[in-house]
Amino acid sequence: MNILYLCDEYPPGPHGGIGTYVRLIAGQMVKLGHKVIVAGLYSRGYGGADEFEDEGVKVLRYRWGIDDRWFENQRSAGVRMLNRILLDTGITQRDIKRSLAAYQKKLEHIITIEQIDIIEMPDYNDYIRFCKTYVPFLALPVPLVVKLHGSITYFNTEAGITIAPHVLKMEQDILNRAAAVSSASAYTAGKSADYLSYNKPITVLYNGIDTSIATGGSNVRGAKQVVFTGSLVQKKGVFQLAEAWNIVIKQVPDARLLILGKGPVNKVTARLHKDAKSSVEFKGHVERDELYNCLNNSAVAVFPSYAEAFALAPLEAMACGTAVINSNRTSGPELVDDDVNGLLVDPDDVEQLASAIITLLNEPEKRLRLALAGNEKVKRCFDIDIVARQTLQFYQQVLDK
Repeated sequence: MNILYLCDEYPPGPHGGIGTYVRLIAGQMVKLGHKVIVAGLYSRGYGGADEFEDEGVKVLRYRWGIDDRWFENQRSAGVRMLNRILLDTGITQRDIKRSLAAYQKKLEHIITIEQIDIIEMPDYNDYIRFCKTYVPFLALPVPLVVKLHGSITYFNTEAGITIAPHVLKMEQDILNRAAAVSSASAYTAGKSADYLSYNKPITVLYNGIDTSIATGGSNVRGAKQVVFTGSLVQKKGVFQLAEAWNIVIKQVPDARLLILGKGPVNKVTARLHKDAKSSVEFKGHVERDELYNCLNNSAVAVFPSYAEAFALAPLEAMACGTAVINSNRTSGPELVDDDVNGLLVDPDDVEQLASAIITLLNEPEKRLRLALAGNEKVKRCFDIDIVARQTLQFYQQVLDK
């Protein structure tokens, strides 16, 4: 099968769960003997190579018309100011329209030359957040499937934020034009169908993970070390974790908390009591090897998130053999079975969160039981090879129709 994935955040470079998923699934499809191309329309300042090969996957990065290496420093005052001027004057939207038209011609060429059988794209597409009025996505000449990872409409509605009508219309049209739709979780499937008024069947295909991550005896070394991985933002529950940590450190004075991820550290430390601050270390963004090393050497990994479409982080911890405390919100119960292969907590219940951490730090036998069961579940349900084969069956069903 010849497969084209559309992705505007393929690593290396700034990316989230979609980029991680596409890289894993594309690489596994190549291992299974299929031809895979990944193409994307990258927003201004993304940087990186325009074309490269990643372990058999051909990656093509197309750009907006107005772009330059100068834009790569998105945090600089000059770049922010120019981006705002381009957005407010409508130049950015006109650039997006022209870029999409050029992108369509390039994709049509790829489809013809590479004899593409099927295309998969996500429900979230970065250019949409820069549009002030309706801009339709491309019409392509082969079957297109959409995977729900969490659209703008999904996350904004979950957070109680009003959706601009043109954004809602654009994301609805992407779904309605698809030959079929899959979702990274049953929760996201149900909520997206509701929020986007989509009334056709949605196939749940969980995102996969490389479960060959070596486990490093986390229940022996670092027996009092807790780790959090994720952005330092409200929806990840890191502020509630900081408040819970004030309780933990009183009960377990030798406990240590590692926080891995980018964001406003000062906003997290503002939630910590004076006697708790010295036990917390902020490591910022770390590379994958260091992430796994931290997970392997921690007793507990905690993820009190409010909003996820899937949630890769707890699965990475489970694959590393670390006992997991996960949110009971959104897709949380689909990934972790409470008190079987992890613990589930309400992120709004700081006392419950603290109690779960204290329990696992103080009860090594329970911690080991949950860690082993979590590692078994991630290998049984979320291994990338299993997910890739399920996805291929889904593609074949679409093509057979």
